[in-house]
Amino acid sequence: MDKYLQYYDLLELPPEATIKEIHSKYVYLKNLYSCNPIEIQALNEDFSQELREEYLSRLDDAYEKLVLLMDPKKPARIPQSLKIDEETRHWIEQIGCFDGAALRAVRERLGVDLKEMFVVTRIQPHHLQNIENEVFEFFRAEVILRSFIIEYARFLSLDPQRVLADYMPRYQSWTASPEGRGQDDLPDILTMLGQE
Repeated sequence: MDKYLQYYDLLELPPEATIKEIHSKYVYLKNLYSCNPIEIQALNEDFSQELREEYLSRLDDAYEKLVLLMDPKKPARIPQSLKIDEETRHWIEQIGCFDGAALRAVRERLGVDLKEMFVVTRIQPHHLQNIENEVFEFFRAEVILRSFIIEYARFLSLDPQRVLADYMPRYQSWTASPEGRGQDDLPDILTMLGQE
């Protein structure tokens, strides 16, 4: 058990952590250090890209070892890179904008179904479908949609930053539109004035 303490330490968890806690912390740390969120921007000078990649690799290893420790019959759900042939890679590079339809087209071309994505990403299939269909009203917080998009892109071996740069402005436009919830969240000033 002592050799596993280092894995718990890396995940910032006590040795009594449950499998659910291990998975949640792994996903949180993986998301935190995989992109460039504001929380770690101050570390960028001290935490180079090489160090970040090494940390992420150690994080994957720790997660895999702890999952196997908790349930040796159950393989860890660390995404393995999809095998993408040159023709498909070239086709993906030609995509001008990664909107929901483009993400679905990539997924289908790679022969991946939503249930397979769920097993690895732990994102419910209906949420994955809402991403592809751009049904934005199901995503109450932008941060949740962002994390789902990052996981979706990683699973398909796409550049998460490029996918975010293409996809998120569509969500932000929707939230600012009359049919978006951006308008619903604003208080009705006329009603408030009428009540006084």
